Amino acid sequence: MNKEWAKQIENFRYYLTLERSFSNNTVESYLMDCQKLVTFLNNKYPNVSPKEVDIQILNEFVGQLEKKEGKDEEERLLRSSTQTRIIQGIRALFKFLMLTDVIERNPSEHIITPYIDKKIPEILERSEIQRMMKAIDVSTAYGFRNRLTIELLYSTGMRVSEFINLKLSDIHYTEEYLDIIGKGNKERYIPIDARVLADLKLYIDQYRVHQKQVGEYTDFVFLSEKRGTKLTRQFIFSMLKKTAEMAGIDKKVHPHILRHSFATELIRGGANILAVKEIMGHSSITSTEVYVNLNILDIKKTLYNYHPFFQK
Repeated sequence: MNKEWAKQIENFRYYLTLERSFSNNTVESYLMDCQKLVTFLNNKYPNVSPKEVDIQILNEFVGQLEKKEGKDEEERLLRSSTQTRIIQGIRALFKFLMLTDVIERNPSEHIITPYIDKKIPEILERSEIQRMMKAIDVSTAYGFRNRLTIELLYSTGMRVSEFINLKLSDIHYTEEYLDIIGKGNKERYIPIDARVLADLKLYIDQYRVHQKQVGEYTDFVFLSEKRGTKLTRQFIFSMLKKTAEMAGIDKKVHPHILRHSFATELIRGGANILAVKEIMGHSSITSTEVYVNLNILDIKKTLYNYHPFFQK
């Protein structure tokens, strides 16, 4: 890394940590995004200092971000919002450079923010969830765990990262809720259905107790049979895809579609959007509003199917 950039990135770290009092996760997220810009500059413009960066260079950097696609379904779904987050990190860095008189003008003010496609998310209907669960042979520990995975993701709306990081100490049996640490190290409490909680306890008491457990992973709920470490995102994606195929479901099934389905069921049932926002762990109400739009779409379909004025 260019020495000047290395110095400013380190100063930015101290600023975020000491003056802004951001959490370690937030600070690291900002620095990772800024590092993407520094890497780009090292490769394309190795001699450019912070003072010499202009809007053309920044837009070129953003342009190459837009060309990159994630390998799995969830990464592709979040591509536009990830680009926006990176741009926010770059803007924060240049505001800091202005604040500390390193630069006299802020070129990041004119970065073109990519359009975020707020298309209606695809969901699984209740009957499709049931078909997937019935397609799994629960006579084995492996099958019981896989069905429980679907139950938990669909009944709590957890992110896949939250699911694989769920710990035994996060489960509160008497109060019937899970203690979840989500994005930005934010804590939230999710009520869990008594039947799902019973299945979770059964899995832990009768199956997990016999599994291999490695060191730091002894408190994790879901473990790999072979490694004794926590499950991976790739495993969950693959398992859901195979289960959907066995159930004859012709949709791209991934952990996020279960999260979408969970939120949609709440909105359809008349849940307060602010309550849904809290349960989902959204930082902005904008992220939750897409499920309201989906509910409006459901209402339109009902009118077109059943009301004489709408029928052709």
